[in-house]
Amino acid sequence: MFESITQWFHSLDENSHLFNHSDDQAIHIALASVLYHIINEDHKVTSKEVHDFKKILMEEFDLKDAQAEFLKSAAESASSSYEKDLETVNHYLKDNPVVKMHFMEKLIHLISIDGVLEDEMSDFYKALHVIFPEIRVG
Repeated sequence: MFESITQWFHSLDENSHLFNHSDDQAIHIALASVLYHIINEDHKVTSKEVHDFKKILMEEFDLKDAQAEFLKSAAESASSSYEKDLETVNHYLKDNPVVKMHFMEKLIHLISIDGVLEDEMSDFYKALHVIFPEIRVG
């Protein structure tokens, strides 16, 4: 299904800012799905949200715009759950609290673009629990 992504990502030399393995397609798809879930929580994706979504993907994976657009399309049609994608992202995140906070910062940024909804905060707390299970939120 995502065979065409593999060719793009095998050619990348740079390491991701967030991940240990920049060439693993599961990371790209899972992160795109998590981020897209956040911007689509209110069921209306704005151009600002899409711009920032793609910017994050392009910065983290050193992608071109067309590659980020392809990941956006893949995320739009993804059938995996937010929770499953979070687990995948967490599996590949570097074992470094600063890097994990960087990931959470990106979620906060996307959540706050058009105002914060209760469902978005719920998703943020789910991510916080997965990425930092040692933190207990009341």
